[in-house]
Amino acid sequence: MAVMRALVLLFLVFSVENAAAQGKCQNEWTPFGVQCYKFFPQSVDWVTAEKNCQSCGANLASVHDIMENSFLASLVHAYTHVWIGGHDAEVEGQWLWSDGSPFDFSNWCSGQPDNQGAIEHCVDLNYRNDLCWNDQPCSITLSYICGKPMKS
Repeated sequence: MAVMRALVLLFLVFSVENAAAQGKCQNEWTPFGVQCYKFFPQSVDWVTAEKNCQSCGANLASVHDIMENSFLASLVHAYTHVWIGGHDAEVEGQWLWSDGSPFDFSNWCSGQPDNQGAIEHCVDLNYRNDLCWNDQPCSITLSYICGKPMKS
């Protein structure tokens, strides 16, 4: 519980700092760090979600620390699972972000990733509603979060 309170406090401080960045994101996109994010509630498969993000000049969101993970989870309703940009579709167990950034952080749920049925190659955020990740078949339909760099 103390860790969660500390994360909330850090998130609030970071949010105040992000207020100055608000003008660097388009309407309906929310700033965090150097990125702009948007939650899309419609359920689609992972590939369609990535294509939809690309049509907005974005990619499915990549996550590089626990604060960013918590921020992304705050964009969705409780119990909502969402696609983010992680996948190991190229080589099993070699996780990549669809935006090409380094896969330098993970927040897997206990026992994950497990590649159940040898068909789970895409990352779902908010699995079990505790902000952790699960690998899922890319063909299932979920809501998703897109991310793109802020305007200079």
